[in-house]
Amino acid sequence: MLRVTSLSSYYGKIRALKNVSLHIKPKEFVSLIGSNGAGKTTLLNSIMGHIQKKEGEIYFNNTDITNLKPEKIVNLGIGFVPEGRRIFTDMTVEENLEMGAFIIKNKDKIKENLEFLFDIFPILKERRKQQAGMLSGGEQQMLAISRALMSSPKILLMDEPSMGLAPKVITELYEKLSLLKNAGLTIFLVEQNAKIALKYSDRSYVLENGRIILQGKSSELLQDNELLRAYLGKEYKEKWER
Repeated sequence: MLRVTSLSSYYGKIRALKNVSLHIKPKEFVSLIGSNGAGKTTLLNSIMGHIQKKEGEIYFNNTDITNLKPEKIVNLGIGFVPEGRRIFTDMTVEENLEMGAFIIKNKDKIKENLEFLFDIFPILKERRKQQAGMLSGGEQQMLAISRALMSSPKILLMDEPSMGLAPKVITELYEKLSLLKNAGLTIFLVEQNAKIALKYSDRSYVLENGRIILQGKSSELLQDNELLRAYLGKEYKEKWER
């Protein structure tokens, strides 16, 4: 479904990604782990067309999207949840979700998507008329994910979904992602929290200094104590939101 081949991405003259190659099959849950500054966000931004200076190829469902603009990439069926959620805090929960459906013209489909997501995230249905900025950190992340899913993407890309959240909330969030995966959604996320990503994903890649240095089944990588010690994150701190 998604294939990245020999991708190098640049910020000016600085090469942030170095010949990165990976693939994601339909209905897979794939994670990319690595410490802070490894290039994880750069990879997602390259796929989404936010970084134009790059070499290599990016294909989605056999379509070359390497040099496409972000809006065209979204229209092809790639949903994106950026780091930090970036919800519209002054709008209600429901208004945020409606904003996510801007490419859907069929009102019945929008209603169908809304009801599906309310089934997955019942707290959002309960608070649909509440201002989004009043939600807890975990609820805001659920809203950010749901907003991206309102456009009916074929694959969902997420950047650090567990950032700033308490362990209990992180587990709840990943359980919801598992439900979405079981419903047929393809998921590709980047995480600094290696342990949780490896626990729930099917396969994983390890990124270090802009290069893929390891890949394999997540269940096997989860048994590698040295890997966890190195990539659970030197920047990890016991600080989170509800």
